[in-house]
Amino acid sequence: MKNLLYKEFKLCMQPLVVIFYVAVFMLLIPNYMYLVPFFFTGNALFNSMQVSIANSDALFTSMLPVSKHSIVKSKFMFIVCVQLIMLLLCIPVMFLNHALISAGNKAGIDACPALFLGAFLVYSVFNSTFMPIFYKTGYKTDKAFLISTIAVFAFIFVFEGIFIAAAAAQNSVPFFAWLENNVDCWPSNASLLTIQLVCALVGAAIYALATYAAYRRSCKYFDKVDV
Repeated sequence: MKNLLYKEFKLCMQPLVVIFYVAVFMLLIPNYMYLVPFFFTGNALFNSMQVSIANSDALFTSMLPVSKHSIVKSKFMFIVCVQLIMLLLCIPVMFLNHALISAGNKAGIDACPALFLGAFLVYSVFNSTFMPIFYKTGYKTDKAFLISTIAVFAFIFVFEGIFIAAAAAQNSVPFFAWLENNVDCWPSNASLLTIQLVCALVGAAIYALATYAAYRRSCKYFDKVDV
């Protein structure tokens, strides 16, 4: 598996993956939907998958003494690594956002630790839609990316819309007031930090379960594909 993962980074990862990591600086845009930058990670992965198909990566890998499940597993491990690197890059930019933008975010959730809840869920939606649909054929990416894009942006609009509504109706709805005072803010004390870290951990748990479920479905589909 180590060699297969090395192959993914060495032969399949395209420069666009690294270039789109620059999207992390979109967290410095005032009043912006801060989940959008995470979509670009999926865009970069889509590009890498297209190039892999053009280079007959699946055929090449299937000629090696490895199982189909190992081929799928290495691809998922590669994708998870790319996504987690993006999340790590967000941490220093969040602190920079807090230093530069003190008024908060009127277009959705603030750049705070609770944002990782949304980010993990964005990646969960992408992995759960793009990967299984792709592995139904093993070479068609356009349909998979279109469906995953629609699903991801639908989630982004709903998630960010909740926090926009919370900011507008916090004086009328107690739950919205709790969101604004505990989740949609910079954690200025240990209590707020704990709440937001719990949110992030919940997102991480959902991400792990969703990605594993997507992996299992992808293996099931790819077993039926004649490479």
